[in-house]
Amino acid sequence: MMLTRRHLLGAAGTAALVPAAQAQAPKPNIGFILVGPVGDFGWSYQHDQGRQAMMRAVGEDRISSTVVESVAPPDFDRVVTQLSRNGARLIFTTSFTYFQPTLRAAQRMGNIRFESCTGTAPRAPNVAVYDGRFYEGRYIQGVVAARKSKTKQIGYVAAFPIPEVIHGINTLMRGAWSVDPAMKVRVVWANTWFDPPKEADAARALIDQGCDVLCQHTDSPAPLQLAEQRGIFGFGQASDMTRFAPRAHLFSSIDDWNDYYIARARALLDNTWQPTDTWEGLAGGMLRLPAFTNMTPEEAAEAERIVAGIKSGAIKPFAGPIVKQDGTEVIPAGQVLTDAQIKSMNFFYRGIDATIPG
Repeated sequence: MMLTRRHLLGAAGTAALVPAAQAQAPKPNIGFILVGPVGDFGWSYQHDQGRQAMMRAVGEDRISSTVVESVAPPDFDRVVTQLSRNGARLIFTTSFTYFQPTLRAAQRMGNIRFESCTGTAPRAPNVAVYDGRFYEGRYIQGVVAARKSKTKQIGYVAAFPIPEVIHGINTLMRGAWSVDPAMKVRVVWANTWFDPPKEADAARALIDQGCDVLCQHTDSPAPLQLAEQRGIFGFGQASDMTRFAPRAHLFSSIDDWNDYYIARARALLDNTWQPTDTWEGLAGGMLRLPAFTNMTPEEAAEAERIVAGIKSGAIKPFAGPIVKQDGTEVIPAGQVLTDAQIKSMNFFYRGIDATIPG
């Protein structure tokens, strides 16, 4: 992969990587490896917004930063090596697909601290894991979608069959069933994080199957824009996407990395950095919701009540009974899935009209 144009960004603009002998900056560099372009207006865009907030808060006189966009897994090791040669002391790797490569890199680069956005055990002494409880937003989407749908069919544009996508779909189903147990969720796998034409094709297929509300776990506004064109409703991904579909957009689940990135940069400078495991949602601020749009006052008030219930712990999206598609009970009423069970989820609930690719 060519590291050109906006692939390598310094704290104040574009910066090219230089040989290690020339890169003797006294301030530490913090690297960001992104799975998509910063212009996706979704996942990678929000990570770069967090990087910019970090630079403003901590100061360009104390740290520098480098972001490498659209890194395919085969290029990961090369990119990490280049970042290390150019003074990176902390590297954020922002995709589940990078988790195992991050662990391998950490083993051979013990002097660098790594932060993996999503991941599971085992860890290394120089690897922290962080993520947002974005499934909380999916539950609220399910509630709202069930109120808005006339066909009782919700469409979901999914990226890859990994646990974070699977448990997001399941939580959407739980929210919808809390309103109407007749609701169904259909899924089309786009097999990409960011590819607007593929995302639009997946959304089109779902609409043609009768879905009149669209959800997505891909990063461009394309599915939402198609919902606008076809006169149905949809939810944005990662950032506030209202401007892309003002008549269709209901709300987005916004990923907010600002405070976390600021705190971790300061921990690096203060020598207090630890290999923590952070998973925060609405209550912790890593998940935010913008103003609700295209809803009746009653629908918006219900959504606000669900938000408050999740924040307080009164509503638990993974409370039992939980039953798989084949009728197998996972947990009975009165029990709640553990975080480890949620993070390793590999099955669909009843009511989801799709299969998980093998």
